[in-house]
Amino acid sequence: MPILRPNGEPGEPVAKMAAVDTVHTYFGYRGERLGHVVRGPKNHSGNKLVRQVAWCRNVHLSDGSIREGWTYVSFPEPRAVYNAHLVSDAREDGRPTRYLIVEGEKCADRGAALPGWTVVGWIGGSHAWHKTDWSLIAEGVDVALWPDADTSGVGSKTMLDLAQHLAALGCSTLRWIEPPAGAPNKWDLADAVDKDDWSAERLAAFVDAALPWRPASTAEPASLSMAPDSEGGRLPPGMPPCPPPRDKILSEAEKVSLRQFGVRRRSFLNVMKAPAPQLNFALPGMLRGTVGLLVGAGASGKSWAMLQTLISMAAGIDIWSLWSDISDKILSLPAPPGRCLYLAAEDPQEIVDWRIHHLANNALERLRDANLDVNKFLDLIDANLMAYSLYGAGPENAFAIAPSRTETAIQRGPLYENVVQSGFGALITGIDTLARVSTSLEEREGKDMGQVIELAESLTVDTGRANVLFAHHVTKASVTNGQAEEQQAVSGSRKLSDHARWQANMGTMDANTAKVREIDDGDRRKWVKIVGAKMNYAENEGSRWWRRGEHGILVGGFSPPEAPKASNSVGYTSTGSTAGPRASSVRLERMRREAADD
Repeated sequence: MPILRPNGEPGEPVAKMAAVDTVHTYFGYRGERLGHVVRGPKNHSGNKLVRQVAWCRNVHLSDGSIREGWTYVSFPEPRAVYNAHLVSDAREDGRPTRYLIVEGEKCADRGAALPGWTVVGWIGGSHAWHKTDWSLIAEGVDVALWPDADTSGVGSKTMLDLAQHLAALGCSTLRWIEPPAGAPNKWDLADAVDKDDWSAERLAAFVDAALPWRPASTAEPASLSMAPDSEGGRLPPGMPPCPPPRDKILSEAEKVSLRQFGVRRRSFLNVMKAPAPQLNFALPGMLRGTVGLLVGAGASGKSWAMLQTLISMAAGIDIWSLWSDISDKILSLPAPPGRCLYLAAEDPQEIVDWRIHHLANNALERLRDANLDVNKFLDLIDANLMAYSLYGAGPENAFAIAPSRTETAIQRGPLYENVVQSGFGALITGIDTLARVSTSLEEREGKDMGQVIELAESLTVDTGRANVLFAHHVTKASVTNGQAEEQQAVSGSRKLSDHARWQANMGTMDANTAKVREIDDGDRRKWVKIVGAKMNYAENEGSRWWRRGEHGILVGGFSPPEAPKASNSVGYTSTGSTAGPRASSVRLERMRREAADD
């Protein structure tokens, strides 16, 4: 492998062939290749060569040229775990998120034989684990750590520090694998497979036997746990020996932050004596000033549902009965008419215009059939609906951006500032879709998606408590497994559904439901089920059905045909008796005896 040498001396070759024994490739969570860790033969001192290699552009070489190619370079921080792509595959396939953390890429490769586990590691050895982002691993339902058998204790300490870090990230399912008694120094998973010929079954049994990990107690014995720093000469156990200084000179920024923090304190007695706050809702279950998700599989009708909902909110009435379940009457929505921003980030302008055209004419007919003041409501919609086609706007579409791969804090993008300027005082901002306005972020990263929802919450404040509603996808695995109605079916990190305060899942009727109800495949695709997956501040109304009509327009207030009642084994139709299966079996037995007597 030829390696560019940006720090070479003048006159030396600008590239050099590197002797390589093994190559371990690192992938990102999207499956993109990040680079390699190469291991070469030992040098004259007996030390093994381990280097990080990545494809770099604009490499300045000693001969004055600028090239691109493989170069020794440290991977940017925070780094992905080794086998990050397998972590994503397991999540996308709906498999249990069970992670085994080992030391070294070789161990992770040998661990591929373990059924039901995704084996991961990190770059840089025992002193570099903290340079890796472990937030996604901390979300696992089962996380086990396998340290090397290290007589020096360095390896165990590294894994202990990592366990403490995972626990701090919220991981509550940690387990610890203790190397077998008598294992030689440096013994690890790779040795178990290569030298001791452990089968996959023995390996799995050894890992499954791991005990729960608990942080070591830091409490001192009672006789030593009292610190002579309080007024009485002692402090209770567990208290810091010295309280933080109260005479710190605050900077101006710290003074502002402290004032803002103080304003947020709620007085218990004042709140008790004041009238109870009035809870105002934008949609059923969606409290004003909160963030919500409208999620579904591709082509399920999310864009239609969002646009129709915003048009209705602009008028203050449920024009298509999507949220009221009454098809022959148009009812009011929880919130009065207000400005609604619709940001179409994935559809071209002509598609947005085509949908609005057909929805406007359909709304006119429905308003006329309901004997409502057509001109009044059409004027309201025209004044309040602010529809924007963002297709092809590139970086201007960014709601949230990651400044660089080495920074974990995301920043407000141009779209955020544009919405603040255009949408202050609005009722709601609908963004279709979340993925299209956060392309520089990693959807599966909890730290990224958690911050996106937090940024949306800031937007609700900056726009005067306008709701934010994101359209988003569900995972393919959830659709395949019949779990698309679940809260955690959301594609990407669970932080999205955890942080959002309202979530509705929608999807076309599945084939099994259609079969039970005796609905043919063509008609099945016209039925859309909407499920209240999460409503934090109101009673969950459960599920309802929408009917997809001409052009794809959704209309509520309908229910698909119920499953036909089954006939019993002797050929009569059930009368609806509540006597139960035991009584039915008794009747059947009596009928058989009577037939035998005859």
